[in-house]
Amino acid sequence: MRPAWASLFLLALLFLVGLGALTVGRFSVPTGEALRALLGEAPVMQQRLIVDIRLPRVLLALIVGAGLAGAGAALQFLFRNPLAEPNLLGVSSGAAFGGILMMIFVGDGWALILGALAGGLLALAAVVWLAGGAVNRGMNDTLLLILSGIVMSALFSACVSLMKLLADPQNQLPSIVFWLMGSLASADSSRVLIALPTIGGGLLLLWTLRYQLMVITVQGAHTPRLMQAQRLALLAIGVIAAGSVAVCGVVGWVGLVVPHLVRMALGQNHRHFLLHTVLAGASYLVVVDTLARTLSAVEIPLGVLTALLGAPMFAGLIRRIRRSL
Repeated sequence: MRPAWASLFLLALLFLVGLGALTVGRFSVPTGEALRALLGEAPVMQQRLIVDIRLPRVLLALIVGAGLAGAGAALQFLFRNPLAEPNLLGVSSGAAFGGILMMIFVGDGWALILGALAGGLLALAAVVWLAGGAVNRGMNDTLLLILSGIVMSALFSACVSLMKLLADPQNQLPSIVFWLMGSLASADSSRVLIALPTIGGGLLLLWTLRYQLMVITVQGAHTPRLMQAQRLALLAIGVIAAGSVAVCGVVGWVGLVVPHLVRMALGQNHRHFLLHTVLAGASYLVVVDTLARTLSAVEIPLGVLTALLGAPMFAGLIRRIRRSL
């Protein structure tokens, strides 16, 4: 499929998926009524259901899915490794620790969001500092960055476990556990307004760096300009990962699975791969979140469902690669 047609197809798919998500749920709404609600012409109850409850959730799923998928694709370019994904840098664990810290000692809401953002950026800064030689000299080998991410992820995961021990088991601990599993149940317009500049800004930065990332994939970061692009890309990926945890908790597998699905379906045209992955990631998470809130009477945590769907998909991909060897 030509890249332009592929982009149009993914845009149309995203529109249809988003519109479908607005219509399904415990109270189904016909497509025409959902469109009328978006235009402000529906009855008051349907207006509130579509515009005030479902629309912010669909928009947040779209933004987070696009961000995580784009960050995964960029990290795979950067590390020249198809197994790279945003959680590899330890940012998600740092953001989880920062959010829990605020939940225990300050409260949820804005404190949780700001704490998660601060914790994620702190983890990213620690990873870059620990692997400073590799980043500053543009070394081809990304082993130091990966090892630094593993170290920071383990450290902040241990801190998260410690915070669970300190949390009130009656009031705080259930909220912490549910938040860590990922959910868009608390989506509202304020969270959309937080996610849009953080995750959207990170994606915009990655988009401006797409050609440098293509060059790094082929030959590594050997020049000052490419080294600067590498650092900026790491910053963008860290902001996206931290922003995602801040608004909906820890959601894994999106940045790993979606780029591979795009490669399988549309090929790896480097010029358009990032755009296609972002659009596919947005549709993917909207679908998964819709399943999370409609498959059972009790909402399934988003992170649990992405793992349940992502692990078998990736296992199938591994078998396909093995047969081709």
